[in-house]
Amino acid sequence: MRYDVITFGETMIRFSPVDGQMLEQADYLRADAAGTESNMAAALARMGADVAWVSVLPDHPAGRWIASRLALHGVDTSHVAWGDERTGQSGQSGRDTGAEQAMRSMRTKRSMRTKRAGVFFLEPGTPPRGSRVVYDRAGSAATGLTPEAVEDALRSGARIVHTSGITASLSPVCLETVARVLGSRTERGYRTSFDINYRAKLWSPERARAVLESLLDQVDILVSTSDDAALIFGMDGAPEETIDALHGRFGNEIIVLTLAEGGAVGWSAETGFLRTSPYAVEPVDRLGAGDAFDAGLLYGLLREDLPAGLSYGTALSALCLSERGDMTWSTLEEVKRMVRQARPGGS
Repeated sequence: MRYDVITFGETMIRFSPVDGQMLEQADYLRADAAGTESNMAAALARMGADVAWVSVLPDHPAGRWIASRLALHGVDTSHVAWGDERTGQSGQSGRDTGAEQAMRSMRTKRSMRTKRAGVFFLEPGTPPRGSRVVYDRAGSAATGLTPEAVEDALRSGARIVHTSGITASLSPVCLETVARVLGSRTERGYRTSFDINYRAKLWSPERARAVLESLLDQVDILVSTSDDAALIFGMDGAPEETIDALHGRFGNEIIVLTLAEGGAVGWSAETGFLRTSPYAVEPVDRLGAGDAFDAGLLYGLLREDLPAGLSYGTALSALCLSERGDMTWSTLEEVKRMVRQARPGGS
């Protein structure tokens, strides 16, 4: 297998004012690259895993800036499909030539009607004012992410392929891509990882439930917040009860619930139920912590086991909360130090 993890989805440009300012009063905005799968990919690559991220980006400075942000963390972006803002065409990573490439990219070309990077604006809030997010992502290049766009990376092989409910919600062709990738796991020999990651601005709970019920029985490693499981599936009991209900419905190999109060509960047939406790954190930026958790979880599963994955995920999520921006810059050494210190007698 060429990669430990392949992941795919949209990465946007996030604009945010300095702390204490509202968007309307800001004189300048900070720019960060942000997307749930790419946040995870960057964190996982920084821990030492071999990770590829696949998407469609506009072939202009904004798109190249996004790719460079990911490459800076060690993520392989060579499989990105680039949209041409002048002609409305796209190309793969350059690995194929001639008729084969033309046929493979045909649907991607047709689906990429607008060539722009998605954008969102974050207005950080502190009590009594909450944070506010304003999306400007409809019709971005990433909404044209077809199965063919992901095919080149999948041929290279991966131990785990990861995506999320956000990608499934972006467009019909993105949903088709998610379904195809999940459905090919047995044939291609990879495990699938999926974070429900519900966003009310993208779809309703009813629509999310209808779509996810058609996908989640093809997921090996399922991650959700306890709140999302309650909202979408009506599973609002104790975490262990929710995990039992999810396993009974979808039969996943591993199920992890992250908890509103911090920490997580995980389950596999091999380990039974496991729980991690939250760390004391003074949040600097709340976005990206769930993606950091996914990175730590997958790293632990790749290198060790589920208990390690839960410990690494909980620690990396806490570290991410202490940093500005969606992508964590934390290292494996920092994560392991936190895990050691959290153990009785650790140092």
